[in-house]
Amino acid sequence: MEELSWLLKSFEDLDYTALSDFSHDMQFLLSRSSRMQKKGWERRDTAVLVGILPDFLMDTTLFPTNEGIVEFSDAALGLSIGRWQKKSRYEIIGQIVCHANDASPNKIRTLSGLIEEMQDNGGSIRMAIEANRKQGHSWSQVIGRLYNEF
Repeated sequence: MEELSWLLKSFEDLDYTALSDFSHDMQFLLSRSSRMQKKGWERRDTAVLVGILPDFLMDTTLFPTNEGIVEFSDAALGLSIGRWQKKSRYEIIGQIVCHANDASPNKIRTLSGLIEEMQDNGGSIRMAIEANRKQGHSWSQVIGRLYNEF
């Protein structure tokens, strides 16, 4: 106490309310910085997904029909494509890519990770997808299994 008293007396001209305001400002800046950093990661995941989705969706082995692409979009990203029967494959994929950022950040992060891993390592994930699709499983079931396994 004695030292604190001496310290306070030696800095009598110090504006303690300014220190308090500074403390609050720093706390605000730090909280805002962490939110901005989190948004930066979300943007990175969206950018990765938008970059790899067209090539992935153009794979006719995985997506032999437009219906499969639409089903995948709904199951993986929660993006439904209206009047898809009247659209070309390119229009459907373009619409998915343009609206990918509307999906939840968690879905974007998980899906971009799975597709990146599939492109890097290929084998096991792709074989799991193809095997499940050949067995007649919907894209919703396939994605659910992939999320659980990988």
